[in-house]
Amino acid sequence: MEECEICGKPTSILYTVALEGAHVMVCEKCSQGKAVIDKIDLGGKGADRKEQYKPSRELPQEEEIVDNYGTLIRKSREAMGLPLKVLAERIAEKESTMLRVEEQKTLPSTMLTKKIEKELGIKLTTRPEPRASGGSFGKTGPITLGDAAFKKAKAAHEESEE
Repeated sequence: MEECEICGKPTSILYTVALEGAHVMVCEKCSQGKAVIDKIDLGGKGADRKEQYKPSRELPQEEEIVDNYGTLIRKSREAMGLPLKVLAERIAEKESTMLRVEEQKTLPSTMLTKKIEKELGIKLTTRPEPRASGGSFGKTGPITLGDAAFKKAKAAHEESEE
């Protein structure tokens, strides 16, 4: 059984949802009201055991986009003497999409990131640092969003007591 990345509840059915630009694996309750991308049955009652979780091609778990991706794209594009419109045409994307990515208003998809990297000869992804394990509630495993919210609320409460 896997755990919901928001509440930490063990579940055999996970939903991939879009949450503030990130894809998160959550339980049925936490998926309500969010854009559900995929439903994954990890072998609950009546499930076909052959169906295993397969990470989405859009979310390589081993890499993440660098913080200053917009600046890197703009500087590389300008160094090559390419107007934004020409770059967008070369990689078959809308100029408005490229402008939003360059201004860091939108995270580029994995596919767009690869096209930009290839066209400009730059690297926009990096390997993330290992995450700490062990939630704030004494359980083992990765820290959930609920753990982080609890920690933040606890810190705010302690500040208000001082």
